[in-house]
Formats: sequence, structure tokens, C-alpha cells
Amino acid sequence: MSNAWAASVFGALLAAAAAGCSGTTPKVRGVPEEGIAAVVVGGRFITPEGETESGRLIINLEGEGDRRAEVYRLPILPRQSLLYQVEPGPYRIGPTRNILGFPQPLLKVRIRGKTYTLRFPPDVLRKPKMDIRPKKIVSIGVFEVRLQQALPGQPPLVKVRLDDSVDTRRKIVQDIIHQMMDPQTNLDTRESAVAWSRALQNTLMELVAEVDRAPLFKSGP
Repeated sequence: MSNAWAASVFGALLAAAAAGCSGTTPKVRGVPEEGIAAVVVGGRFITPEGETESGRLIINLEGEGDRRAEVYRLPILPRQSLLYQVEPGPYRIGPTRNILGFPQPLLKVRIRGKTYTLRFPPDVLRKPKMDIRPKKIVSIGVFEVRLQQALPGQPPLVKVRLDDSVDTRRKIVQDIIHQMMDPQTNLDTRESAVAWSRALQNTLMELVAEVDRAPLFKSGP
């Protein structure tokens, strides 16, 4: 066995192990398989000059359970509503993991060719878990990245929040449906959206009903 061949095999095994520890990126708008589920998520990147289409951040969708629990890496892109296929089950939003599987406390955000780091938003970590059922779609919301003007001599300040209001979650589902109906959308995207059409319509109806749903708890006396 040559040293080069052994090194290549070891490298492949190491890459596979790293992918398993840090999470995998799920299919985007794939044709739904039997029993699969999906999430819809969007991005909004704002600079002092206005909203931009140049940017990226990644969050994890963490399943519950032992080492066999699903861990997904979800890229968030500006002005895009993305449908990611995931295995059904309970999930929480969390920071990305390194190649050894340890959570990374700092969130990296790229805007207009520059990378910024900040603490992963604590309010996002406190979001309740999502129960993603087979053949269903959960609308997570829109991750808003806001780059603020820096004071003289200071680095720019970056803030990230999750806009998961009912209106926002409904809008990104509508965005996917509009893509399905747009004749200029490429054929693969339209076929995927059509395959998910029933689940998308059901999610939209649930979000409409949520507007009129009374809160479980009230603040104050």
C-alpha cells in the first residue's frame, strides 16, 4: 500500500467524519420522498446603504437524541426563501459545529465580501423546539442581519435576529408558492414546488389560522 493511497483514504475518512460531526446541508427544493419533511427559511441583509443581495450566514438545525440525531447546516442567503428537506422529528436552532462536533459560540456573517463575527443570538437559542412532522413544512422565519455604521476608530457593529412573526413566516411560504407559478422559473424548481404544493398550501392555511389564535399566556396581572 503506497503512502499516497493511504493518505488519500485517511483524508476521505476524516472528511466523512467531519461532515457527520458538523452536520450536513440538506437538499434545497428537492422532490419530496416518502415520509420526508421540510423547513422554509429566508434572509434579509441590511447595510447602512440599504438592503443587499450579497451575503451569507449558516445556522444549524439540531435534532434531539443521541449521536444518531440529525444535524443540518442551513445556509441563509439574502432575499431568498429556501425550502430545505429534512428528516421528521423535533429540532432546535443552534450554532454551527466544528469538525469535532463542538458548537461554535461565535456566528460568522459575510456581507459584501467581508466576514464579521458575533455572539450567537441568545434569543434565537431560547426559541422553543419545532416538531417537524412527515410530509409537513415548518416556516422558521427570516434571519435579519443588520450592519450598523461604525463610530470613528471602531469596527462595524453587526446584529442578527430571527423575524418569526406570523406575517413573515407566511410571506416566505408565499414566496415559494409564487416561484411554483412563475413561468420564468427553471423547470427543476417548478417541479419541486409543485410536488410540495399541498404541504405549502396546508402550511399557509395554518399560518392564517394562527393570526386569530388566542395566546396561551398573558403578561401582567
